[in-house]
Parts: sequence; structure tokens; C-alpha cells
Amino acid sequence: MISKFNLAALATFALAGAVQAQTQITCLTNAGHLSRQHAPLAEMFNAMQDEIEVIYAAPAQNYSDTHLKLMRGSATNTLPDCAFEAYNQLPSLARAMAARGQIADLSTLMAQEEAGWKEANYTDQMLELGQVDGVQYGMPFNASVIQWYVNADLLQQVGVAVEDFPTDWDGVLALAAKIDALGDDIDGMSYAVDQWGDDWPFQVLIAQQGGQMLNDAGDQVTFDQDGRSVEAMKLARRIVTEGGYDPHTDIDTQLTAFTSGKVGFYANSPASAKLMQERVGEGFDLRSIKFTVWDDANGTLPTGGNAGIITTQDPEKQAAVWEYLKFLTGPKGQELTAKNTGYLPTNVMSLEEEYLGAYYKAEPYFATPSSQYDRAGAWYGYPGTQSEKIWRDQRSVIRAVMLGETAPEAGAAELKAIAEKLMQR
Repeated sequence: MISKFNLAALATFALAGAVQAQTQITCLTNAGHLSRQHAPLAEMFNAMQDEIEVIYAAPAQNYSDTHLKLMRGSATNTLPDCAFEAYNQLPSLARAMAARGQIADLSTLMAQEEAGWKEANYTDQMLELGQVDGVQYGMPFNASVIQWYVNADLLQQVGVAVEDFPTDWDGVLALAAKIDALGDDIDGMSYAVDQWGDDWPFQVLIAQQGGQMLNDAGDQVTFDQDGRSVEAMKLARRIVTEGGYDPHTDIDTQLTAFTSGKVGFYANSPASAKLMQERVGEGFDLRSIKFTVWDDANGTLPTGGNAGIITTQDPEKQAAVWEYLKFLTGPKGQELTAKNTGYLPTNVMSLEEEYLGAYYKAEPYFATPSSQYDRAGAWYGYPGTQSEKIWRDQRSVIRAVMLGETAPEAGAAELKAIAEKLMQR
């Protein structure tokens, strides 16, 4: 149930035979998320109460475009009432907006809820995804840690059951090599670090070793410490030379090849689980399993996704947005989000039997994200305004390493130099 929305002055009037919502809020998300997630959730929220109406602004193209629109809106005072910002972009955005008094500290709103509400719904680890400098600026809406999508039929052809999928990288690469040997039209694996739209899969290679991209202050590169970036580049090269990954095939073609039954296993976000299932259909036995981590004791996986933030300073609208964010990140909102996409639910109660508990038992393919809760770590963002360019330049270096044109040691040094130069702008 949504708590009652109490306002000092409530005005209700008829418009075209219907009652207009008393408070209207406008939110911003990106196009990829609007139709599959936000539109049905907003429709449900609007239908279950008549005090708030949620509408969405014209969507941004992607996370980077969302960030740019919000930064521009902050500078021109043309912000929406709420928005959904990627975790890696949130620090730079929140610091800029906080300096202008344009983003709400959600801890004050949490404190107004009934005793035990926060603990019943969110783990500290999950809430930390929306914190910047110790302040709760965002409510975690989407969360994802990378996972393997597996063609169990191809594994069976090389005598391996999904339950026996290797848990170490040497074993993973050896299995991929066996699958790759099945035929010229079969690839062992796909892990397109060199083609991804952001650095999430590269950060996986650092975090799973127990490393961090940046220091705790977020202003110094640390991904090279203890030789981790060198080891990451060595693995990137081995994925090609041993695992049968084809860097000459573009990322969209790799996805098509996997869903057509021509790739053994494929690394991607659980956000693609529903889409992947739809594309595979009855083509082969599709499974999902936990991702490979080097350091079992200290390794983590960067958490992709986004947090809902309140960008209006109007008290009435702030209260309205808070009700909407509670719904989206509440057990029902997270149940629907997980079923529509495959994302890791951010609400503890959503794992109970009446929400996702029974569903995950019946559909283990969608349950993999919930088994990686303890691996969910930070997705870092660089300070300054050059994060997108940093990744474009780094991606070219990683590609050169994977193609064998640049040695892993030299590539690792270039990755650090690129970041340190551009993050100062």
C-alpha cells in the first residue's frame, strides 16, 4: 500500500469528466528503460491512487545522455522533478547539484518513515549504491552484476553439465576452447570488453581480483595496484587466444550468434535475461549462471544500474516523488521490474514468497542475480566531465591488446595514463 499523501492544500477539479491528479511530477529516464520498465510501473502507480500523477519527459538516449541532460538542466535550472542516474555517474552529478541545492538528501525522508521500515526493505550494501560522500542522494532502482548466459546443448556436446561449469578462469577458458573446436561456425565464448558502450565489463576484470578503480575519495586511479590492470589485460588477450572469442565480429552480431546457438557462453547483464529468453525461444537449452571471480575471498562485481533521485525543490513535489520512489523500489515495484527484465531486485522484501520467492523457484533462469547479492560492489565513475571519452580511448587500447597488437603490460600503462590525463578536466 502507498502511504497517504498529505498536503496542506488539496484542490480537486473535473477535467473532461475525470478527476485530475492533485500533484503532477515529471521524471527522466533513458529510452531503453522507458517502455519495458517505467511505462507499466507509472501506469500502475497512477491507477492505484489519485493524489499523484507521474509523467515522463522525452527519454534520453542512454545513461551518458541522461547524465548530460541532467548536468545541462542543473546549469540552466530546467531539471525534471525526478530522474534515474547510473551509479557510476551519480557522484559527479550529485556533487554538482548539491553545490546548487538541486538534489534532495533522501535520508531525511527515510527518517520520517515508520520504525524499521528501512531495515525491512533495504540492505546497507544496496543503499550504499545511491550514496555519495556519505549522503543518500539516490534510491537503488535497477541493479545488475554480470552473469554468464550458457548454451547447455553445446556444453553437453563437449561432455560438461551446466552444474559443472568451471569456477576458475583457467577452467572457463579450457571449456570455451573445447566448444570452439566443435566447428568453424561455433565460437567458444563472448566477452566483448573491447566493444562495450561503457567500462562496466573492464571494471569486472579489476573488481573480481579484489581491486578498486579509484581510491575512496574518487580522485586517484588505483586499478593498477598490485599489477591488477596487467593481469586484466592478460586475461583479455587469453579470452581471444584460448577462449575462442572473435574480436573481429561486432557486438550485435555476437549477440545474434549466441541466441542462434553458435556461441557456448555469453557475458552480459541480467537486465538482458528476458530479452535473451525471447530471442532464443525453443532454439536451445538456455541457462544463466554466476560469473567467474578470481579472488573468492575479496573479489566483487561492479553493480550496474541506476538510482532514482529527487531533483525538485518544491516540498509538495518532493513528497510526491518520494512516494513514487518508494513504490518503484518497494517489493511490488521490484517484483515487476525483475520479471520484466531480469534485474537484481533491490528490495529485501521482494525476495519473499508472495513476490519473487515462488517465481525464482519456478524459474531458476531468472534467479541467478539474487545468488550474487554478496558479490555486488561499486561501479566507479571518474571525476570531471570526460568519463565517456576516457572509456572510448581505453576501449581502443583494450581492443589492441585483445587483437595482439599491444602487449598487456603496455596496454595497462596506457589505460592508466588515459584516465589520469582526462579525469582532471
